[in-house]
Amino acid sequence: MSPSRGLHRLPLRFTRAYTTSSQPPSQLPSKTPIELLRASPHRLHIYRSTSTNPFFNLSTEDYLLRHSPTNSTILFTYTNRPSIILGRNQNPWSEVNIPLLNSPLYKDNVTLVRRRSGGGTVYHDLGNLCWSVIMPRKSFDRDINAHMVVSALHRLGITTATVNSRHDIVLRQLDPKNGKEKDLKVSGSAYKIIRERSYHHATLLLNSKLEDIKHLLRSPLKEFITTKGVESVRSEVSNIGVEKEKLVETIEEEFLKVNKVEDGEVVSRVTVEEEETCSVREYIKEGMMELQSTKWLYTQTPDFTLHLPPQTPLPELPGLPGIQPVLPEHSKFSLLSTTSHLQNIQFSTSPDPDFSFVQSQESHIRLLKTPFSGISLNKGINSINSIPEDVKTSLGKWLQVAVGEWGGEGGVDLWKGRDGGKSMRLRAVEREAERKRHAQAKAES
Repeated sequence: MSPSRGLHRLPLRFTRAYTTSSQPPSQLPSKTPIELLRASPHRLHIYRSTSTNPFFNLSTEDYLLRHSPTNSTILFTYTNRPSIILGRNQNPWSEVNIPLLNSPLYKDNVTLVRRRSGGGTVYHDLGNLCWSVIMPRKSFDRDINAHMVVSALHRLGITTATVNSRHDIVLRQLDPKNGKEKDLKVSGSAYKIIRERSYHHATLLLNSKLEDIKHLLRSPLKEFITTKGVESVRSEVSNIGVEKEKLVETIEEEFLKVNKVEDGEVVSRVTVEEEETCSVREYIKEGMMELQSTKWLYTQTPDFTLHLPPQTPLPELPGLPGIQPVLPEHSKFSLLSTTSHLQNIQFSTSPDPDFSFVQSQESHIRLLKTPFSGISLNKGINSINSIPEDVKTSLGKWLQVAVGEWGGEGGVDLWKGRDGGKSMRLRAVEREAERKRHAQAKAES
């Protein structure tokens, strides 16, 4: 987390001070730009974050989406410390190498995060730049934003940058092996749309650790999981190799050009720092708590099934060398998970149909509603008396490492504020429900 000393405006253009209070300005405590955002008269805003905390940056982005004037357009740039960022509807066990993430090399150095937008899993580190365009829903266009960034890259000499059919930015070059065009992905994007607002955000690989991407985003469980969630599309990646500060300035210039800034028009430019922002915006603090909660990170996982085939050595895992369990010939192993808790379990090893049924019945009873976490699975499997000891011991130990433990904060109550009253999020939900009731009553009258 970077040191925080408040919110400062960048001296690239001036910003106009404004207030919604009837008191004389001299009698008012000074307010930060983010406090004044909702009432801002400006059409265009440029925000930069000095924090590398992914929970803060994603929650600030959500605040800008939901609390900015409906006709405004915002460019928000930030860099996160090493993090794996899952899409809203993804499965961490099929997307991430959990055993490697829990190894001594990465355990305290890489953070697992589930963001609020859809799309696939991406890796962030200090060699990566994140950009987000927050805009009116009616103006949403991923290609315009992607081409805006490509124009900035072209100005900096990266002339092979282009936008592919998936709205991702790639470096297009000739493959020396066959002479055909080859795309190397340098930016993955996602979006979120709400009632009147939307955002399109993306990464840019500048000088990231590509080996970390390769290893951390390759799950040993992927081939055994069938999920109702979104699966990432794997692509060959590359770094761009440009200087971050210069690129940010160039993207900001292209942002103003694309949005046709008028001569003399005031553009709000704000540098967001974490400590000051959290002290004045409870919504952002609550958003950070939500993203760090066990409930958000794990129980939001869409339904999935883990199926392990018989007579197939399971992959060797980091931290568990030499252990590759093999289920007996007639084995059946299937776990159906809903909200990351087991709902349907089948585990049997016997060739005899009657005893196989007994094994499956006992396994279902023993494991029903068990959290899909490593220790819980190991303990549950080893409690099944009808399964041979050697099978359940080796499989339980393997699953404990392959699945890992749930991280995050387990005791977070997203509906209570610091004073014990209703949280801002609960009040917002209630206001939206009231708005819908009024709209429905009006339509029926």
